[in-house]
Amino acid sequence: MDRVNLAIVGCGDISQLNAPGYLNHEKCNVYALCDSNPQKANMRAKQWGISPKIFSDYEDVLNDSNIDAVELLTPTYMHPNQIIDGLNAGKHVSCQKPIASTLVEVQDIQKAVETSSSKFRITENFIFYPPLIKAKELLDSGAIGDPSMIRIRTLRAGGKMPESSSTIDFSQMNDPHSDSLIWREDPKLHAGGNVYDDGWHKFATAIWWIGEIDQMYSFLTKNSSHLDDSPAVISWKFKNRNCLGVLDYAYAEGMKIRSKYYPVDEFFEIQGSKGAIFVTRCSGEMLDLPPVILQTGSDTHSIQVPMDWIEGFNGAARHFIDAILDDEQPQMDIHFSKHTLQAALSAYISFEKQMPVNPIELI
Repeated sequence: MDRVNLAIVGCGDISQLNAPGYLNHEKCNVYALCDSNPQKANMRAKQWGISPKIFSDYEDVLNDSNIDAVELLTPTYMHPNQIIDGLNAGKHVSCQKPIASTLVEVQDIQKAVETSSSKFRITENFIFYPPLIKAKELLDSGAIGDPSMIRIRTLRAGGKMPESSSTIDFSQMNDPHSDSLIWREDPKLHAGGNVYDDGWHKFATAIWWIGEIDQMYSFLTKNSSHLDDSPAVISWKFKNRNCLGVLDYAYAEGMKIRSKYYPVDEFFEIQGSKGAIFVTRCSGEMLDLPPVILQTGSDTHSIQVPMDWIEGFNGAARHFIDAILDDEQPQMDIHFSKHTLQAALSAYISFEKQMPVNPIELI
């Protein structure tokens, strides 16, 4: 195979971030768009300047022998069946996070993955975000010695600054009547709030940097909305490492953040025995600082790398296509995905039981 015919399944707001990397890949042809609302698929085709086949039924995508791979940008509750059906149809499958809402569903997915010759991965843009990649390179090079603490801070604000602009339209994302919020508010369709959905990115980043998590304790806030569980603090110990992790969430209703995308930003710190690494931005543009800072005692090094959040999505798309063409396993395989879900679910179990939880033991 020297070129991949891809179908993007789900043409909602998030497709505006996931699609450009595929559209710009010289060996990827966005052959088809699929959405239960074909008008939405046609709108995206026009927006992206392409003339793909348009489907309203996922089964028709799977029956098209010209399609090599699918990118699933659909609601979480649809993921298990769509992943399994895609693999059984011989398609390479990339699926938007989270992989599922329960570990039982993941076990079913794992069986399909293990009996399929097709590639499978969960799309995780954070592990392809250039500042986070640079942080991992510095960590792996020994620039700060042995890591002892990972801190990840997430701040959600009440809105974006007026001067923030983008060609990507997320105007409907905070509409309480939007389809994406309606199904996310249902605990039967979506396992949790920020700590589960957005927290997936942060747990994945920490696991990618250091390794598996084997003890977790959390404090969450019970608000009226199923989705709003902040402020929150989750702490953990990494398996077989003398290293701890902390993830916190705060919400500033009366504050605005510079961002092209969502009114949110993240800040990362890795403390080691010889220094520290700071990533000063991610989804937003809150701080006027270099995206990566390496601090080793009296020396501070400012490191410039591409820092627009969409670069992580672009890298994730390129990686999936390249993995198919090179016959390699893409990052965030079934085992990485399962452990990330175990971590996210453990945060809720720990809070409910008010005791430490070992994510690895969850089945």
